[in-house]
Amino acid sequence: MAGSISPNVRPEKRLLLCCARTQLSTALAQEIRELTAGPMDWDLLFASATDHSLRPLLLRHLSGCASDVVPPPALKRLSDAVRTNTGRCLILTAELIRLMDRFGGAGILAVPYKGPVIAVQAYGDVTLREFEDLDIILPQRDMARANEIVVGLGYRPRFPWILSDSAASALVPGEYNYRDEARRIFLELHTDRTLRHFPVPPDLDDLARGLAAVAFSGHEIRTFATEDTLVMLCIHGSKDFWQKLSWVVDVAELVRAYPALDWNAVYRRADSWNARRILHLGLALAAGMLGARLPDEVGARVSRDSAAAALASQVTRWLLDGDPSGFASAGRFSFRRRMVGGGLAGWRYSIRLAVVPAEEDWEMACLPGRLAPLYVALRPFRLLRKYGFHRGDRGSA
Repeated sequence: MAGSISPNVRPEKRLLLCCARTQLSTALAQEIRELTAGPMDWDLLFASATDHSLRPLLLRHLSGCASDVVPPPALKRLSDAVRTNTGRCLILTAELIRLMDRFGGAGILAVPYKGPVIAVQAYGDVTLREFEDLDIILPQRDMARANEIVVGLGYRPRFPWILSDSAASALVPGEYNYRDEARRIFLELHTDRTLRHFPVPPDLDDLARGLAAVAFSGHEIRTFATEDTLVMLCIHGSKDFWQKLSWVVDVAELVRAYPALDWNAVYRRADSWNARRILHLGLALAAGMLGARLPDEVGARVSRDSAAAALASQVTRWLLDGDPSGFASAGRFSFRRRMVGGGLAGWRYSIRLAVVPAEEDWEMACLPGRLAPLYVALRPFRLLRKYGFHRGDRGSA
C-alpha cells in the first residue's frame, strides 16, 4: 500500500484500496488474502464498493487471490451484481456506437469520453469499469441538431424547454440530460458552454485536431487524445470533490496504461485551461492512494505543489473516513478556490461556480425568460440551504 494511507483505516476500506486497480503486485495480492481472512464487515465492503463503483475490480481480485476464504454468500452477492453490471456495460457500449453513427452521419463533431471509452483506454476491458450513463461532448452550435437526433431515437430530455425559442439564452444546464425510459439509459450531452468547471473554457475545435481511435469489437470510435483525457479526468474528479474512488482509479489506470505519455503535451493542455494544480491534485491522489508510478520529473513537480498536496490529503481523509458530499458551502467554496493557481484566478473560478445557475436553481423557482438573470441571486440561497454555512472540516479553510 502507498505510504500515505494510515494504518488505522478500516479493513474494508483498505481491502477496497488494494483491489482498486487492474494489476496486483505480489505484496498486494498477499495483503488482500490476509485482509480477507481477518475480521471483515462484508455488508460494509459491498456497500462501499457499490458507492465507489468498484465492484468489478473487487470481484476480480477476491476471486483471484482469496476465493477460498471469502464467505460463499458474499462472493455470490458480488458476482451477481457484477454480472448485472456486465450486461449494462455491453448495452451502453452498443448504444454509444449507435449514437456516434447517427451524429457522424449528421456531420456533428461529437466526442465521447468517460464511460465505455475510458474503460477500454485505461482498463483494457469495457466491463471492468462501472458506468451508469453515456457522456458525449459536442459544440454548442450543434446542440439543436443533436437534440433532434436524440429525441428521434426515443430519448426524453430532462428540460424540454431549454432549447426552445422562449428559453433565455443565459440558461445553459450543467449538461443536457436525456433518458430512454424503456431501456433505462441515461445520456448526457456536454458542450463548450456547459463545461463550466473548466477554469478556462475548452476550445473543442482545437481538441478535435488530436483525436485518437478506440476500438470496440470491430467498431472504431474517436475520442480525445490520451494527454487531453488525463487532464479532463482530473477536472471531472475535482468538479465533484473526488467523491468516488473510481475517479482516482481512472487517473491511475490511464497513467499505467500509457507509459509513453507525452507529459509536455499534458502540461501544455493543463496550462491552457489554468488547470495545472487540478492536474497535480489528481496525480497526487493516484500516486498517494493507489501507488501510480509517475516519471521522476512529474513526481517532483507534483511534490513541489504544496497546495495540491494539502487538497489531496483532505480528499484522502474524506474518501477513507467519511462522506464528502455533505461538507458545508464555505468548505466547498474554499476547496474550489484553492484548486486553481494564480491567486485571483482561484477566487474568480470559485465565485463563478457559486453564482452561475444550475438545474436545481431552475427547479427551485420557475422564472419567465425576462427574469432569468434573477437565478444568479437565488443560487447562493439554495446552496446555503443545501450545504449549510458551517465550514465542517477545519482542513477546508
